[in-house]
Amino acid sequence: MGVVDDFKGTSIFCKVAFILLLIATLFTCISYTTTDWVYNDKVVINNHYGLWRICGEAEVPTACLPIDGWANDWYGVVQAFVTFGFFGILISFFLVVLYIFVGKCQKNGEVAIAVAIICIATGVFYLIGIIIFGAKVNDKWVEDAVTDYKFGYSFALSIIAFLLEIVAGVLMLVEGKGGVGGGGGTKPLA
Repeated sequence: MGVVDDFKGTSIFCKVAFILLLIATLFTCISYTTTDWVYNDKVVINNHYGLWRICGEAEVPTACLPIDGWANDWYGVVQAFVTFGFFGILISFFLVVLYIFVGKCQKNGEVAIAVAIICIATGVFYLIGIIIFGAKVNDKWVEDAVTDYKFGYSFALSIIAFLLEIVAGVLMLVEGKGGVGGGGGTKPLA
């Protein structure tokens, strides 16, 4: 069987979970590495804050500074929880690829359940990181107490990635339990 035949042979739940995790992987890679979780619109200098760097936007050449070792404890907590979510999406996508395309893993209910557990558990971690970041960002956390920070595209992509991860986890749970149209169970050895 070829790759196309393997994909066609899976249930609709697995196909949708695969597509959702593919999109979530793309979105989480972008949001995890870019510097637009929040930004400010100051007249003189605009700053863009990511999970790992702060970048300035000015007429002269700008620079980015690492955020490692920042004194805000909650920022480190956000970094940790979002990192768990990031790796959860990557591992889940890898396992779904195994579930669809590798003969020994095809229609193996244990793999599907493992994907579901990873997606849901790390999705909760991702959610916690997003909530903490969203709650603390305008809590005057930077040196300037009058700047109002706005959420950027990186923050939005992380929310979308988290939601896609949770939905994919639920779909793989149904798949693993042998739900409607699902392969479920363990594929008998030939």
